[in-house]
Amino acid sequence: MNWHRRYRYTCIGLFWTFALSAQPSQTLSGRVQGYMANRIGDYDGLQLRTTAGVLWIRFPPHAAAQVLKLAPVGQAVSATVVRAPHPPEPPAPPGGAQAPAGPGYQLVRLQQQARKTSVQIADVPPPLPTRGRLTQAEEPLTGQLRDEAGRLVALLTSRFVIELKPHQGESIQALLVGVSRLELTGYERTEPGFVNKTGRTLLHPTTLTINGQTFAL
Repeated sequence: MNWHRRYRYTCIGLFWTFALSAQPSQTLSGRVQGYMANRIGDYDGLQLRTTAGVLWIRFPPHAAAQVLKLAPVGQAVSATVVRAPHPPEPPAPPGGAQAPAGPGYQLVRLQQQARKTSVQIADVPPPLPTRGRLTQAEEPLTGQLRDEAGRLVALLTSRFVIELKPHQGESIQALLVGVSRLELTGYERTEPGFVNKTGRTLLHPTTLTINGQTFAL
């Protein structure tokens, strides 16, 4: 586990602790219209249609599994929220993407109106970072994820979302033209609670082999 991932977990945890305790809350009712995801495809927010319009409500990505299970699209819910800015990302490396501006609400508690079951965000602490499961494989390259500025942030294979740091994406993107398969080594994310919109497992790569050339990451 590298220092950047540990720092990111710490920042997100501190943000949610501060935001949920420092702001007055309010309760909104409506139906879940959709979900949004962060730059690597992990769900971290929901779109709630209310009588006042459509609102975006963010939640920490490690709570996604519980939130999506409780409130699939179309479900009537009551959401206790606070007004707060988007949780800060750790300082990006030179040339790295900055965190986008978030919506005006953060989720405190979500209740399904029909069954009265609920999720309290304070009861879903961030999982302790782990190294993950070491994986070596050859996979078909099926797609890419890019940020709002068009920078390459992840590669998609049949099983994995391969997360790339900004300088890594810049160094290999020209080499990917016409490439259909990759050899990879890395660590699969094993922390519970995250849900990626692609349905794939997040992989933190240590090496990628492209057209017979191996890159240490």
